Amino acid sequence: MALQLVDKKILLNVDHLKQYFPIKGGILGRTVNHVKAVDDISFNIYEGETLSIVGESGCGKSTTGRAILRLDEPTSGSIHFKEKDLLSLGKKEMRKIRKDLQVIFQDPFASLNPRQTIGQILGEALAIQNVVPKEERKARIEELLGHVGLRPEAMERYPHEFSGGQRQRVGIARALAVDPKLIICDEAVSALDVSIQAQVLNLLKSLQKRFSLTFLFISHDL
Repeated sequence: MALQLVDKKILLNVDHLKQYFPIKGGILGRTVNHVKAVDDISFNIYEGETLSIVGESGCGKSTTGRAILRLDEPTSGSIHFKEKDLLSLGKKEMRKIRKDLQVIFQDPFASLNPRQTIGQILGEALAIQNVVPKEERKARIEELLGHVGLRPEAMERYPHEFSGGQRQRVGIARALAVDPKLIICDEAVSALDVSIQAQVLNLLKSLQKRFSLTFLFISHDL
């Protein structure tokens, strides 16, 4: 019997994206030039795949990720996620879309609130997006910690009590908390030791298979 190949759908389409930042000068502070952080980039990401953007520091990789999330407003171009035009959405609509668009940051310590326990950090993510009822959050947090290889008692501890690799596992759990469709990994392993990098990459790969995740992986290391 012949096998039929099913075409995967495009999850994210970025078309002719530009992100310019003005350079001010003179007494009146007028724009005299622009830094072309991202200059006409286009790509598609298909459901369930990993697309990597690789380049030297300062070439616009992270800026591209921020533009997709609309943390910076793009200068021009278009961004479509699940066929929705992200640049046409208002703040309230974009806030809803961010449930499906999550990010894992480079520095796992700086991205976690040092005054909150791990349980509070993950619980906050669940509360903001109203993913599960309040009475079910503790069980959901324990489940998330298990997914990333941490024990349930970790929820009572603070970020400084963990190693860099463990903190990044917490960052991954926070991204998973709201059942995203696309996770942007912004230099997600570059701050870790080489041996720990391999563990985290293997974890991401297994989570991708388990939860049908799509990754945009930003890195300076080919």
